[in-house]
Amino acid sequence: MVALLVPSLQAQTKKQRNIAATDKTSVNARKIAVAYTDGLKAYYTGNTNEALKVFNGILLDNPKHDASHYMLAKIDADKKDYHSAIAHLQSASKIDKKNIWYKVDMAQYYQEMEDYAAAAKLWEQICKEKKNEYYLMALAGCYYEMHRYDKMIQVYDRLEELLGYQNEITEYKVQIYLAMDKVHEAVGEYDNLIKMYPDNAEYYIKAATIYATNDMLDKAMPYFSKAAELDPSNAELLMNLSSYWFYQKDQPQTSHFMTLAFQSPKVNWAEKRSMVSQFLTVFNNEKATETARQLLEEELKNTPDNAEVYAYLAGVYLAEKKMRMCADAFERSFQLDPSLMADFFKPYLAAVESLNEWTRLIPFEGELLELYPQNAHVYTLLGSAYYDAKNYDKAISLLTKAESFAYEKQDLYNICMSLMQAYEKKGDAEKAYEYDQKAHKYKY
Repeated sequence: MVALLVPSLQAQTKKQRNIAATDKTSVNARKIAVAYTDGLKAYYTGNTNEALKVFNGILLDNPKHDASHYMLAKIDADKKDYHSAIAHLQSASKIDKKNIWYKVDMAQYYQEMEDYAAAAKLWEQICKEKKNEYYLMALAGCYYEMHRYDKMIQVYDRLEELLGYQNEITEYKVQIYLAMDKVHEAVGEYDNLIKMYPDNAEYYIKAATIYATNDMLDKAMPYFSKAAELDPSNAELLMNLSSYWFYQKDQPQTSHFMTLAFQSPKVNWAEKRSMVSQFLTVFNNEKATETARQLLEEELKNTPDNAEVYAYLAGVYLAEKKMRMCADAFERSFQLDPSLMADFFKPYLAAVESLNEWTRLIPFEGELLELYPQNAHVYTLLGSAYYDAKNYDKAISLLTKAESFAYEKQDLYNICMSLMQAYEKKGDAEKAYEYDQKAHKYKY
């Protein structure tokens, strides 16, 4: 019986010891779980010091508690101590090799440190473990910072495998190829889309634009022609064709497509303004001026309150020496938008001077004096305007201020002569004589 009982008692004793050890482990695990919860509460309520104390305490009891390493990494990262944060994450990752989030945060911290090579290495590992659009984009961003454009293209190829053809990805790849001065490869991206969507004019236009802007106009034209077949009223196409013929120095064709672009409701005024400015600058002749005038007059019918259209049209009238129409158009533009006076006052003044109608300046006195508060020439012009309007007191007031701002002898002579004439008109012979004497001093 003793022989039978001894082994049985030994087995029971061993079992009880195992149960006790298990109970002790379970109690310790529960203790750590409670402490970890307290640490999270402390962290998310802003009590960082308490959180540090808790998580470090857990690691003293259980050095393989990866979640505590992770939280200590977050605390370090909040302080921008990325080296320490990465060290904690490396420890966490060794404990739980399957937890991808540890690697993700580590890669992000490397990027914060601008260690893009280390970040890229981690993102590559992460992307092999899990195909994810965000991870691939992050990897591409690292290669961009490293100027590894060839690697970026490979990443975008992988993105296309994952997501299929996407316009956004294509645009990224095109820009990268252009940065690498690989024009044909950039166009090749649109060729791929053209194969998939042969009736989409947009891709032909974009391919043509790349060739055109890289001085390969002969290669651009077939794409433009195909786009014109598919969508002859496309605004972008019309502007591009206008630009194409512009750079070819073909005035009739430029004029033709620019006219079509002006007629398109999808082309805004800023684009039209740019086209007509370039057109007039390069084709500086009577026919170009006539075309521009017709387009601007038509534009004015569609947008009668567009101050800039009036100003540009006035410039065309000035070139055609239609001075009254020029002055009228400028004045209408200033009425609609007084700020335009800063850019167009000189050409407007040329029209007024040609007409010798200085009283036209009077309605814009406030704007002119605000724009040129101490400009002797402007005060002189306004003084002359009021002189012509027979308002001699106002003329004298403005001319006197002009005298105080002038410093060139010739200007002072002219101002004093004008004041002499104004005082003569007022019948103040004494003042007229005084300014006559002043004028002669400046002259001699």
